[in-house]
Formats: sequence, structure tokens, C-alpha cells
Amino acid sequence: MNTRTVITEIAAAGALIGSYPVDWLLKRGEPYFCEPSSEPVILLHGFGGSRSNLLALGAYIRLVGFDNVSYFEYPRWQTLGDSAAQLGRVVEEKSGGSGVHLIGHSLGGTVARRYAVAAPRRAVRSLITLGSPYSYAQWSPREVGIFGDDDPIVPAPIEALTTSAAFARIVTLHNVGHLALIFHPEALRIIGTELRVNRAAESSAVSQ
Repeated sequence: MNTRTVITEIAAAGALIGSYPVDWLLKRGEPYFCEPSSEPVILLHGFGGSRSNLLALGAYIRLVGFDNVSYFEYPRWQTLGDSAAQLGRVVEEKSGGSGVHLIGHSLGGTVARRYAVAAPRRAVRSLITLGSPYSYAQWSPREVGIFGDDDPIVPAPIEALTTSAAFARIVTLHNVGHLALIFHPEALRIIGTELRVNRAAESSAVSQ
């Protein structure tokens, strides 16, 4: 890692540590003062993390017009298959037939991908992963994968080695490590754009 990346990773780690007491102070669950107008956006944390790590990302997503945000938490040592099946039950419960947007950091993105690969048609409107473990031969043709070029945990893929259906798009951000991806302005911009592009037609009409 270069010096700039080290500094941003330390700052991101501090923000993540600070998120735990903030989440503790907040009421569990996602309180709504009115009926949500958008289709669900489900955020998935990385290995050993919790929903508290994604509170800032959730706040940003609300600011760009998606007010139906929730968090999927899974046991640290649960298998990918079991976590994906558990996610499927949550999606079925929350989607209401409109489909959901899935955004996962690190292992959370891998769980989201595992579910999306076998998900019913139209169940997943967006699949966005941030520094998530991958396979060069995977089949995830709708996935937007965002990586840091200075990530020591999940190195950015070499695009020439990936199959055409491994990702819809790969974005590699410069001087970015693993944790800072959650807060990076360009990553946030891409997330906001993808959510809007894949928004349900009825939700678009409501927001205009």
C-alpha cells in the first residue's frame, strides 16, 4: 500500500469502529415515518462485520432517493450457500414483487452474487459489489464490481482474464484499499447511478 492508501484505510477503519456505538444508540430495525416509496435496497456487510458498518452507505442511498433500505446480517462462520439461502428468504419477504437492489461489501457481495445467480427472474434489479471475492470464470452478467487497485485483501481482477459473463462491468479505483471502498466518492456515485438506472418504473413516477 502507498502512504495515501494507508491513511485512507486507517480513516475508514476508524469510521467503521465508530459505527458500532452509533448503531447501538439507534433503534434496531429501520423505522419509517411513512410508507417507503422505493423498492428495497439491501446492504450486506463483510466477514466479521455488521450492519453498523454500512450505516453511512445507507444514509447516502436515502439521500439519492431510495428510502426503503435494510441490512442483511449473517453469522460469521455460516457457509456461503446457507447465507445465500437466508438472503433469498429476506428478498422474498421484502420485495413485494418489485425486485430488490443488492449492494455488498467484501464477503457480503459474494453472498449477494451467490443468491443472484440462481434467483428468480426479476428478483434482483441491481447487483453491486465492493471489494468482493470473485472467480475469473464466475457467471454474474449483471454485476457491477467495484475494486481498489491497492486492496491487499481482494486484489482487483485482471479484466483480460475474466470471461465475458463474469461481470457486467468492473471498476477499479486508484489509490484505494479494502475498507475505504465503502466511503469512496466515486464508488458512491456509481452506486447512485446504478440504482437510478435500474429503478422500478412505478418508483420513478412517484419520485418525479
